[in-house]
Amino acid sequence: MSSLRPLAAIAAAIALSGCATAANVGDAVWPFNDGDSAKAVEPQDGRISILNFEQKLEADPALDGRTPILQPPVDVADWSQPGGPASNHPPHMNASGDFSIAWRRDIGAGSDKRGRISSPPVVAGGRLFVIDADNRLVALSADRGQKLWSNDLAPNKGRDRHALGGGVAASGDKVFVTSGFGFAAAFDAATGAETWRATSNAPFHAAPTFGGGRVYAVTNDSELLAMDAATGAVQWTHQAIAEPARILSASSPAVNDDLVIAPFASGEIVALLAANGRRLWVDALTRAGRLTSLSAINDVAGRPVAVGGVIYAASHSGILAAIDQRSGQRLWSRGLASTQTPLISGDALFVVSVDGELAAMDRADGRVFWVTQLQRYKDEKDRKGRISWTGPLLAGGKLVLASSLGDCVIIDPSNGQISKTLRLGAPVFIPPIAAGGQIYFTTDEGGLVALR
Repeated sequence: MSSLRPLAAIAAAIALSGCATAANVGDAVWPFNDGDSAKAVEPQDGRISILNFEQKLEADPALDGRTPILQPPVDVADWSQPGGPASNHPPHMNASGDFSIAWRRDIGAGSDKRGRISSPPVVAGGRLFVIDADNRLVALSADRGQKLWSNDLAPNKGRDRHALGGGVAASGDKVFVTSGFGFAAAFDAATGAETWRATSNAPFHAAPTFGGGRVYAVTNDSELLAMDAATGAVQWTHQAIAEPARILSASSPAVNDDLVIAPFASGEIVALLAANGRRLWVDALTRAGRLTSLSAINDVAGRPVAVGGVIYAASHSGILAAIDQRSGQRLWSRGLASTQTPLISGDALFVVSVDGELAAMDRADGRVFWVTQLQRYKDEKDRKGRISWTGPLLAGGKLVLASSLGDCVIIDPSNGQISKTLRLGAPVFIPPIAAGGQIYFTTDEGGLVALR
């Protein structure tokens, strides 16, 4: 397998760039740099971008006097899937501290030109599992971050030593891994010993999701595989529309009841029966008539969320939708571009857009409670150094987000006011997770930061 295959997304996006420069495209699709070239793609002569205008969010006057009602906080022992539970609908975690940094640890190699940290860690049974930029699976104690064991995922033979994609999930005494080297595997959670391995015809783009005795993950060519969690045997597959232009993130399917809801780079959301892979419905979260090649990238880079018989998902090209889980009928949709997973709690949906707008919406109809504009640039005056935001997470009655600038913001979910800002010390592109009363951030430089 050529080590260049995981880079196909960047190459395809550059080919689509039109009048934009290759650097502009690279920054937006894979924003692991200082983003200074973002200025070149936005009008600087006083004109207003139509793309920004049509995505503008405003509070609905009909919701004046109403604030989001949240689920009560509960103790959360594990965050065993990339999205929390298999449904990608994590609970509101109890947090008794003041959101201060408790400790920092190194997890291994940070992102560079050869490798990237692209998927969140998971916590199960008192252990935290994460994959570093050198494709090393690392286990640490969840309470203090002491290293327990590690396992090199790179092949022992051949020229390939670097790959992008994949991620980790855990269940019981097993840790499940998908890899950009084109295999899925299971490891003993206590020792790191490999228990099975299954190869695929393409590198895995997505992190795995475990549910109902199966492991689900999507490859770079948009094929969903359902593997037996005990043996790794492939039980069924589903081929979606192959789309080479994608956001290089490690999204993952949702598993809820007897359904698997999988996101794809084409903008498709597909619901399938978990037992046999039979397709029930498909929705395309795409928008026609967009103005730039970047806005034409349709990828659902965040995770679909399954809660209360409804699927919530957002695409990069500008659709946030609520879809009936059984029929596939849209209940509502809004023009909002996001690469993050929507957060659902109580009667509210919280989501951050690609333009740094954090919005609270009524989950029943998509009307907006409030909108907070987060910092967009390192230099706001000159519009240089574009900032990306990841999250949100809900803990201790607060929303928690992190940025590529290395900031963490703590926000009041009732009104969107920022109550605290912390410096994490390094850029963050991976959504935070929460378990055991702690919030964990994986930095792009290979660090783990815990908040209490």
